[in-house]
Amino acid sequence: AVATLPLTVDGPDAPPPSPQAELPLVVYGDDAGRDAPYAPSGWMGEVGAIAMDAADTSNPALGATSLRVDYRTGGGWGGVVWQSPAGDWGDRPGGLDLSGAQVLSVWARGARGGERVTFLVGLLGPDKPFHDSARRTLEVTLGVRWQRYFIDLRGLDLSAIKTAFGWTVTGQGEPLTFFLDEVRFER
Repeated sequence: AVATLPLTVDGPDAPPPSPQAELPLVVYGDDAGRDAPYAPSGWMGEVGAIAMDAADTSNPALGATSLRVDYRTGGGWGGVVWQSPAGDWGDRPGGLDLSGAQVLSVWARGARGGERVTFLVGLLGPDKPFHDSARRTLEVTLGVRWQRYFIDLRGLDLSAIKTAFGWTVTGQGEPLTFFLDEVRFER
């Protein structure tokens, strides 16, 4: 038999282009403001063991406050990512075009020293309709003094970054505490 039938394909549309960000862009810091485009809303892993205080004044690297992170277990893994829009894991449009940024910088220190932390830019893969256009990680071992770390972004497609920054830790045998300050995309 031969037939002529209409065929309709229901597939994902191309994501709309992300708005261009003005650089430098502060993701976390005293200058981020209430209207910051990214929110620390993506809690992962052992979320019950994670506590964050975004207004710790005990010893900031820059400005008046820093972010205190407590991972209150010695096992498993946990982390938090800054998302746009808040709480979205790739099902809605969002993010910014961060083209022109060459690095993401973050100030960090450990409470005791020796805390192993992974920092990241981009998390959502192409299996999601609205994904990050690039991904990169940096594993560090923190000291007790503030140090500035850099994630090299040169050569990456930064045209649609929905997950601007994140940290993850794996259990290190005991609870750990570390501090972050002034997370920003820079030329």
